[in-house]
Amino acid sequence: MTHMRALLGWSLALLVSTAATALAAQIDVNLRIVEKTGQPIAGMDVRVVVGSEKASRGPDAGKRLRTDGGGRVVYRVDAPIVTRKVKLDNVFARHSSQLIEVGVEMDLLGRRALYWIELDLVSAGVLGGMGVFLQRRGGKFDLPPKYDRSGHSWSFPDQPNGMMMSGIGAKLRSHDMKQAASGAWTVDLVLEKESFKMMR
Repeated sequence: MTHMRALLGWSLALLVSTAATALAAQIDVNLRIVEKTGQPIAGMDVRVVVGSEKASRGPDAGKRLRTDGGGRVVYRVDAPIVTRKVKLDNVFARHSSQLIEVGVEMDLLGRRALYWIELDLVSAGVLGGMGVFLQRRGGKFDLPPKYDRSGHSWSFPDQPNGMMMSGIGAKLRSHDMKQAASGAWTVDLVLEKESFKMMR
């Protein structure tokens, strides 16, 4: 299925009007983690969770895995598929979408960070976007990094005088989702683990 990154971009999915949750379905998440050069990162500890699982932003949701020699992990879970309406290029029209969210916990400069990926399957293809959330003192991953527009940099919000980062630590390099005739879903993701330039 054709990806929509170049044509529309996930950022154009501006607002969600209504959302409904369907019955649970089998979801297979195939995740690969690579360096900037495309080389796989082997032996890396990650945690993978699907957003429609119970307490998905909690510290123990999903499963802890370690990447193999090709930088891959596979996570299978039965979880609901969310349907919703999204706005794309035409703000007056809403498009039906089937949503799968995937969280990937990785280290971010010594802190636990949950990279949150949203995939919307619309009639024209798959929209994908990613943000990151840090762990609050209570354990939940819902604290976004602070973005400085003037410096185009990010920082930890609970460290106001701390270092500025040139990125969030990872990029969504490729994404896809599809449903088999059996009703099972497959999600394919490639994440690029960034190396940082510190702003100060």
